[in-house]
Amino acid sequence: MLIGIDLDNTIICYDNSLHGIAVERGLISSDLPKEKRVIRDQIRAVHDDIEWQKLQIAIYGTHMEQAELMPGARDFLLQLKNQGIKFQIVSHKTRYPNYGDSKVDLHVAARAFLKRHNFFSESGLGLNENDVFFLPTRSKKIKTIRQLKHNIFIDDLKELYLEADFPQQVTKILFSSEQEVEIPGVIVLPDFTKISEFVFKGIADGRF
Repeated sequence: MLIGIDLDNTIICYDNSLHGIAVERGLISSDLPKEKRVIRDQIRAVHDDIEWQKLQIAIYGTHMEQAELMPGARDFLLQLKNQGIKFQIVSHKTRYPNYGDSKVDLHVAARAFLKRHNFFSESGLGLNENDVFFLPTRSKKIKTIRQLKHNIFIDDLKELYLEADFPQQVTKILFSSEQEVEIPGVIVLPDFTKISEFVFKGIADGRF
């Protein structure tokens, strides 16, 4: 049994840090909901996409210490560890931002976050550092998932599962609170409580 899981907006939650930085920079009002899509759409509508890209550099790089674990993610991953089930992190993440001349190393920032949250320690989640993969394109992420032969993959991006070359034998979980999302062959679950119930029941029933 091998489970693959995305990093940004799946394991790591940026809603609070994104909202705080955007308010601090005068890009949104403090009463705007702390939701990435809402914040992104507001900034693009009122300002421009450049300001949105600058914010992404901040949340994924220079202000990464303000990011948080997604509610329930640690409990889910710890339960995997306790049951001897291996997981790997596979993320679509370039090393440097696509905008501007910033030399912020996004890979270093992400690994530092994981270390701060005890992903790599035996007393924590016991993840091997070699089981964290950063891929520069979506197609290379899919290729890596195919090569690693995950039984289950968890991601917040529905477009990943719409790609024709995504391996069909993988059980696909879309981490999303959008109940109207329906993609053939994709299980849509809103939080890690539901993900845990689905995964561990499937394991107990022998479906995976």
